[in-house]
Amino acid sequence: MQATLGAVWADRLEFVGDDDRLVASVGVLPIRLLAEKLGLRAALSAAWARRGFTPVYDRGQLAVDLALTLLLGGEAISDFQGLRHLAPVTGPVASTPTVWRFLDEAGEETLTGLNHAVAGFRRRWWELLAARPQGFPWLAVAGKELTGITVVDLDASLVFSASQDKQNAKPTYKGGIGFAPNLATCDNTDDLLVVDPRPGNATSNDAADTIATLTRAVERIPGAYRHRMLIRLDGAGFSHDLLEHIASGGGKRGRRWEFSVGWPRTDREMDAIAKLPAAAWTPAIDQSGDVVENAYVAELTGLLDLSAWTEKIPGLRILVRDEPLHPKYLARATDQEKQTGRRYQLIAINARVGQLAWLDARHRSHVHVENDVKQGKAIGLNRWPSRHWTINKAWTQIVLLAANLLAAYRYLALTPGGLRDASVKLLRFRLFDLPARLTRGQRKRWLHLRADWPWIDAVIGTWTRVKALPTVT
Repeated sequence: MQATLGAVWADRLEFVGDDDRLVASVGVLPIRLLAEKLGLRAALSAAWARRGFTPVYDRGQLAVDLALTLLLGGEAISDFQGLRHLAPVTGPVASTPTVWRFLDEAGEETLTGLNHAVAGFRRRWWELLAARPQGFPWLAVAGKELTGITVVDLDASLVFSASQDKQNAKPTYKGGIGFAPNLATCDNTDDLLVVDPRPGNATSNDAADTIATLTRAVERIPGAYRHRMLIRLDGAGFSHDLLEHIASGGGKRGRRWEFSVGWPRTDREMDAIAKLPAAAWTPAIDQSGDVVENAYVAELTGLLDLSAWTEKIPGLRILVRDEPLHPKYLARATDQEKQTGRRYQLIAINARVGQLAWLDARHRSHVHVENDVKQGKAIGLNRWPSRHWTINKAWTQIVLLAANLLAAYRYLALTPGGLRDASVKLLRFRLFDLPARLTRGQRKRWLHLRADWPWIDAVIGTWTRVKALPTVT
């Protein structure tokens, strides 16, 4: 009886697809307009331009629209056809074969042009951020703002493949078949700077690969923000050559670069830790500056022979953090850690000032990169659609484009304390995936949304803020 009553609402209810006034996913239109107003679409069109070739569908617009497809949750090239539901507003949509050809056209020169276009777009929206009353978003750790310091986080990730037939899909160190892209992000703006696609058997501590990723990241940061930088990564990417490269400011004079990098924990380090006096330890703090219970930080530099390092890496220091051994780290723990129930983590820094606990907290905010990687995978990085390496490589750079558009949208169209820090999954539900009814009147086109949608003000507000931005000419 209850089951019958529960289905009453569906009685005499039918679905019919006959309304050509409905427009789907209108919440991404502010992002599309953002790309147009700040010159990104035009720059992308120039990147894809070929002498004697005039495409039916503008390649720059196609790149932006494919990025919108990823922001909406698309995982395959054919998902681009979902944008047909925006066609009453934005115009005709390219066919799936055209999108395939578009990606296949993207050789090294084109992808270089794409990333120059994204770098120019980044420069413009960072200028808008800096012009705000609150200024550029400098990172803060435990109440101390890192004014003037651009924070870049490096990381490697794995993308698994269901098929070994894909070019460069190789066995990974975690098992399975896939790829091992290197990533660089900017913690100031949660902006994805680099996606460097690599075969699945590539290692995370390949110094040449990591330095190449960092070099590309720096090239894509506006010039004014390259002079003072903090580069962070975990121990998996650690190498002598990388630290030397960072300490030298990438080989450029006048740069003040610092590193904060995971340091290997060997018997030598464990023996040095055992020699530390009780007075050497200071309580650890969290990102808010509050003392962390039963966790401590000390400096290990004077108890280690670092002569092989300090000749080319002046100011090298080693810090150690002592905290309770969590069960999830038990498999990697040393015998001493298992016996004492304590876990030891080491970092290498070249900072000359700063309390030990604060320097440790500054490094631990590197964990933010995990959210950026997670977001990248949610907007297309986790599924490479083709068997062909060239197409997959182009796909990863469209992911990079989508991530940059999303970062700009968060800061220029969303308000602090609202949805600016929301996951892309939540943004899709509340803002992006909204239908509207298109009407015409008063020499305008109107998109009518549900008046009682809980986030209607946020949706309309994003459009209003983007329309108010200055147009690049």
